[in-house]
Amino acid sequence: MKKGFTMIELIFVIVILGILAAVAVPRLTATRDDAEVAKAATNVSTLLSDISSYYTSQAQLASNLKDMTNVQVDSDTGLTANLLAAGKKCLKVTASPTDTATGKPATLKVEKGDDSAQGICDKIYKNKSVKDILDAKYSYTATGASSATEEKGIAISGLGVQF
Repeated sequence: MKKGFTMIELIFVIVILGILAAVAVPRLTATRDDAEVAKAATNVSTLLSDISSYYTSQAQLASNLKDMTNVQVDSDTGLTANLLAAGKKCLKVTASPTDTATGKPATLKVEKGDDSAQGICDKIYKNKSVKDILDAKYSYTATGASSATEEKGIAISGLGVQF
């Protein structure tokens, strides 16, 4: 008599493996999304810090974002770029230099990107630190104005020291 598994035993094993896979795959996907959200939040925070440090050391902004940070952005030119999360353009970052005519400080504006309808982007927007950055506002008193003006974004401050 040959030893081996019966057809019923093999079917039970396959059913058990299917149930385990059905439970494990969604958890694995959720873990990957959580990692992407944490990475995006860290990248935004690092970008803000890098640009503020650059502005403090140079007393001005560079001509493009890539020259001021090591955070990966999708544009090599200009002061507007997208931060990618899972290959999606979830966050759009725009830096603006100081406007000496109006007294408006150098600013960094972070807003929802082109792929904002994607599921991963929605999870990023719900992250508290990202939400705080998206909702950030600053105020300044324009040259010759009697009251402060409030705008959306983050004022980049610091005493610039050029060597």
